[in-house]
Amino acid sequence: MSQMPSLQELQKFVVNREGWEVIKQGLFDTAIYPAAGTTQLNFFAQPIGQGTSPFTGAKTASDTNMNLAGQLPAMQGFLVEAIEVLFLPATPTVAAGMPAAFGAQLAATSVNDAYIFRRSGNVNFLVGSKPYLQDGPMMNFPASSDFQINAALSDVTTAGANLQSRIAYGKAVGRTYSLGGAPIYLTANQNFNLSLNWPEGLQAITNPAAVKVTLQGLLYRRSQ
Repeated sequence: MSQMPSLQELQKFVVNREGWEVIKQGLFDTAIYPAAGTTQLNFFAQPIGQGTSPFTGAKTASDTNMNLAGQLPAMQGFLVEAIEVLFLPATPTVAAGMPAAFGAQLAATSVNDAYIFRRSGNVNFLVGSKPYLQDGPMMNFPASSDFQINAALSDVTTAGANLQSRIAYGKAVGRTYSLGGAPIYLTANQNFNLSLNWPEGLQAITNPAAVKVTLQGLLYRRSQ
């Protein structure tokens, strides 16, 4: 068993102290990917209470944790270590596009939409007036946490050509896109923007989807 820290050693973890503290905390934002496709999605430009949530009304704390538009508030800084792009192939209002269905035959739209979204495009991370990351396609930016399905199905029907049981979900897999030995530190009031771009043209999918971008890293802020 590892040795327990002493009371003196615990002082470096106390939240009520002078100076600064650092916590493991991602910056995230969410946007709607329309069924018709788009040539660009912008993130971190609208704080809580503004913009449009893929799920309901204006953005909530489930959609973003930005408190200001395109910048961090005073007395905060953020060290960006990795970038993730999570694609949720169908919004909850589109039942026909959900991963599991039973009934008349239907294409595995969740898989197809995920592939269409991921096969092209690029990520542009802009800080101030300079891009600090330009890379693609979207397949290069898997999420560290995602939805996964393992299933086996067997159907016995008299109308086999018309009925179908389907459990399908597609996602990008692989290591999170790490900035390696060159992380980016965002200071308070420094403007930044991350955009997903498709110069190839519109990449239409079956149903509207939600896209969540997370900057993984460390949040620096004044202690209590």
